[in-house]
Amino acid sequence: MDLKNKKILVFSPYGATKHYGEAIVQELVKREAIVYSYDERPSQNSLMKIVIRLFKKKLPQIFNYYCNSIIRRHKDEAFDYILICRGEAFTPSSIGLLRSSFPSAKIILFFWDILGCADLRDNIPYADKAYSFDPDDVSNNKGLIFRPTFFVPEYTIINNKTTKINDVVFIGTLHSNRHIIIKNIKTYFNSIGRSLFTYLYVPSILVYLKDLILKYPYIKFSEVKFNPISVQDTIKLLEKSKAIFDINYTSQKSLSTRAYEAMASGLKYITTNKEVQNYDFYNPNNILIVDIEAPNIPQEFLDSPFQPVPAQILYKYSVSGLVDDLFS
Repeated sequence: MDLKNKKILVFSPYGATKHYGEAIVQELVKREAIVYSYDERPSQNSLMKIVIRLFKKKLPQIFNYYCNSIIRRHKDEAFDYILICRGEAFTPSSIGLLRSSFPSAKIILFFWDILGCADLRDNIPYADKAYSFDPDDVSNNKGLIFRPTFFVPEYTIINNKTTKINDVVFIGTLHSNRHIIIKNIKTYFNSIGRSLFTYLYVPSILVYLKDLILKYPYIKFSEVKFNPISVQDTIKLLEKSKAIFDINYTSQKSLSTRAYEAMASGLKYITTNKEVQNYDFYNPNNILIVDIEAPNIPQEFLDSPFQPVPAQILYKYSVSGLVDDLFS
């Protein structure tokens, strides 16, 4: 997709997942587009997140004020595209502001949260194109196009010749009933004499204390982290591991980015999500679906070599493949 000299305004999350938006921007710049990038929310502080989730439809002027500040900054620009990734704070009103201010721009939405968690259905008709990573959301909402998420380039340069200290690694946020699943899977790995390394992220000490009370018995304080792991530290962990363990959200059929990161890294992938077998990169030699109530992870799965993924499939789930699809 030729994007040379195209002017593109990008909104994407600036929190723990900022690197995904940055990867898209870097790919656009590599293609010689002129890119301006902003947070999809006015602020990353907890209060703003609560206000957006509870009041964005009742008080759209909160986010419109933020949009207007960006519009004023670029009032003389003629954008070709406006890309909104996730877009939790956006409403038809804010998209309308962008549309009226930059009438030549095509507006593209890319949802990488399920609509059950971030209800953005009202925005779909106001975009020129709208994509979602969730097959159920696409089936149930007119105007959505299916587009899975992607891996960032760093995962393709993992050194798999490094000594493997961990059989399996889990990196994720502690939410819902994950503490129970983690405890159960650790017990299982201990019973088969295999190692499981966990990086368990909790957004704040207050969140931890709340869950400690409400979800007792909970994960020990010494076992959790209050800072999200960086991409660089994730890479270092994966280089020391044979496989990635992943737990999907209870009601989510779509795959997390861990599936694509495992594929790009050349690591085995163990998941609780049965939907992975419907994707074109599914290979039972590389991917194992487990029943968390009765896990069974064969020794030969962990010890056998990873089978390379065809180049055209790997490209499809790269950030380059994503940009080709979004701007086609």
